[in-house]
Amino acid sequence: MGKHEKGTPKEIANRSKSKGLQKLKFYCEMCQKQCRDANGFKCHLTSEAHQRQLLLFAENSNQYLKEYSNEFRSTFLKILRTCHGTKRVRANEVYQEYIREKNHVHMNSTVWHTLTGFINWLGKEGICHVDLTEKGWYIAYIDKEAEMRKEDLVKKAKAEKDDEDRMKGLIDAQIARAKEQQGDVEEYQPTDLLRNEDDDKVAFSLGSKKPTAEDLKKPTAALIEASGSVFDRLKKDSKEGIKKEPREDRKRSRSRSRDRHESKRYRDDRDRPSTSSRGRDEGKKKSALDEIKEMEERKREKQNRKDFWMTPGIMVKVTTKKLGADYYKAKGEVRKMVDEYTANVKLDDGTLVKLDQEHVETVIPSIGREMLIVNGAYRGARAILEAIHEKSFEVELSINEGHLKGRKVRVPYEDASKLA
Repeated sequence: MGKHEKGTPKEIANRSKSKGLQKLKFYCEMCQKQCRDANGFKCHLTSEAHQRQLLLFAENSNQYLKEYSNEFRSTFLKILRTCHGTKRVRANEVYQEYIREKNHVHMNSTVWHTLTGFINWLGKEGICHVDLTEKGWYIAYIDKEAEMRKEDLVKKAKAEKDDEDRMKGLIDAQIARAKEQQGDVEEYQPTDLLRNEDDDKVAFSLGSKKPTAEDLKKPTAALIEASGSVFDRLKKDSKEGIKKEPREDRKRSRSRSRDRHESKRYRDDRDRPSTSSRGRDEGKKKSALDEIKEMEERKREKQNRKDFWMTPGIMVKVTTKKLGADYYKAKGEVRKMVDEYTANVKLDDGTLVKLDQEHVETVIPSIGREMLIVNGAYRGARAILEAIHEKSFEVELSINEGHLKGRKVRVPYEDASKLA
């Protein structure tokens, strides 16, 4: 029977039926095919494609049941967590939201035959709080992420405390070592105040009364004597100080003269450019072209440095043992790039293998052979191998094409490879 014409009532009805859910008993989970009636489902069961799927299921039935069960559980819990959170809700409501999706995994293809069995399993595993009422099963999701966040905060606080204690211990150890290096240092300990006689009186001598204006005008003998004694004391101190001052003055004068000399020399040195700075300035003037070249090379390096380097036409060496001992360290030519990191490599014995760039390395030929720079500033340039620097793991190349022809560069081993 042919299909109905587009736009007819029958065609519109069939299209609307195909969009919505249909009878579950006419759905084949293995083939993911929905039949509309018993006749169509019977024809599908006798088809060759369905029989092949049944053979695959019979070989490893537990694996298929496990996959379908995990997918059903994860999708069901995702709807429960995102739509209802930790609220208490009827399990049947969540299930109705789940089967609203047309391409969902049906429960008859999982290890749980009924919704009740699945809800009881969630309660036993501690994933949800479940309880049975007159209206049916109710579930509430247990948010373990909040508990995990709390545990992480506790662990972080404990780690910070341990770090503080460790630092304190290190500081104490450093203090102890410093004390040992200084030797025996007398430590002063606080002592109690001891009074020998409790009956002793504490006396304060207050100053004499304030002299009046008349007393100040009348010079007394005591004042004259005191004034005279002050001048005599000054003369005496000046005579005694003359003997001590020369040596100290000489020391201070020498130090001041030395300081003046050093400050003058510092000013002269600061004002007069040094020979080393003049040499550097002259060197900079002479190497201006080199600086321009370095700037261009840094710019070119930034533009051409990539995290992938394989390209057709180069030789590579296998560094993985996954292909077998016979192909370990075997060399081959990159024939075709599958993507930026994977290529088809034809080995020396004619075997064509698909390899990732992590499983191969570049090939360094003998001096005088042609190489291709595969990464870095001169990526894509052909060059001749001039020398091999084993200590620095670099090769010296002479570019032999383009506007850079004749330029000699040094690149790491992994940035250049032999051409096929």
